[in-house]
Amino acid sequence: MASATALGAGVDRPAAMPLDTKVDALQSRVRAKLESMTGFGDEATQAHQLNKLFRSFNKDKDGWLSFEEFNAALVRMNFVGVQREVQALFDRYDTDGSGFLAFEEFSAALFGLIPNPAGDPVTRSAMERVRAKIAERGGLNGIRSLGRIMRIMDDNGNGKLNRDELKYGLRDFGVDLSDKDLDTVIKTFDRNGDGQVDYDELLIGLRGNMSRVRREVTMQAFEKLDRDGSGEVTIEDLKEVYRVSDDHPDVAAGRSSKEEALMQLLDNFDSTTKDGVVTRDEFLDAYKGISASIDDDDYYLLMMRNAWHIMEGEGATRNTSNLRVLVTRSDGSQQVVGIVDDFGLDKRDYHAIKAALEEQGETDIADIQLAGSS
Repeated sequence: MASATALGAGVDRPAAMPLDTKVDALQSRVRAKLESMTGFGDEATQAHQLNKLFRSFNKDKDGWLSFEEFNAALVRMNFVGVQREVQALFDRYDTDGSGFLAFEEFSAALFGLIPNPAGDPVTRSAMERVRAKIAERGGLNGIRSLGRIMRIMDDNGNGKLNRDELKYGLRDFGVDLSDKDLDTVIKTFDRNGDGQVDYDELLIGLRGNMSRVRREVTMQAFEKLDRDGSGEVTIEDLKEVYRVSDDHPDVAAGRSSKEEALMQLLDNFDSTTKDGVVTRDEFLDAYKGISASIDDDDYYLLMMRNAWHIMEGEGATRNTSNLRVLVTRSDGSQQVVGIVDDFGLDKRDYHAIKAALEEQGETDIADIQLAGSS
């Protein structure tokens, strides 16, 4: 029999490397590879060389790479056996979760030609601390509220703030940054070295990426509202169907009443044009800011499914808001059934409920009773 020592008992094993650290290492290896390929050319030359490679894999010639195309390009560079890291690298720069990368922007960010808050671990750490403080101070609407303050402070309307304006703008909002974090933020978003920050880019960086699962449930919500497929819904449509639940983060934390949370959300959707119409992109953009203030994917999924009546999810993410009824079958058996599309449905209208059940494929209905009622 092998000894305990031989089996490794009592031996300290190194902790598994976090995925972000592995992706940072992959980025460094890609940069080193391009440096070698270009004969130690400058960053612009290396980015150009990488774009040439990406272009050869871009089948549609549209400037956007799917993950499969992106992965094939990295395999060509001999990055094999690291597909998990390659996928995570792709997701890091797929900021809208669309499944496609604008490869010229990726190359520019990778080589520091444009702000890259996600790609640098020091910047990423500082941004996470800033984001956490904003969420603590302003709740779900913290980033959007901060944006309003920055626009007010921008006296000449050039979209930029200097160091003191940024520092005191954040302080007025209740976010006091260390000098180190403030300097990191300024260095990242000071495009031309004049000591000023493009605050729209800063706000985009603070929002960060919306993960693929969050984007999918957000688009599910919009598509459920957009019944005619026009790509637009009205504020009144949203107001009629949106349900603020007790687990809404700002309500649960006591920062807002349900009515205030509803009005804040509606204002977010219609914050620019004020035309009473919300496009698909405006809907997604509003939720990017909200998503940045919620750490846990499961919490975000549950909030979205409950708010917009999306009948999906398991365990902690299972929808708890859609109307559920007790259906008696012709053989006397009973089953609780959730109504998939319960928008505008009167829970006391037996015939409307039966019609909704039949519409979703429930045909054996002898009787209907609201779940939990006597």
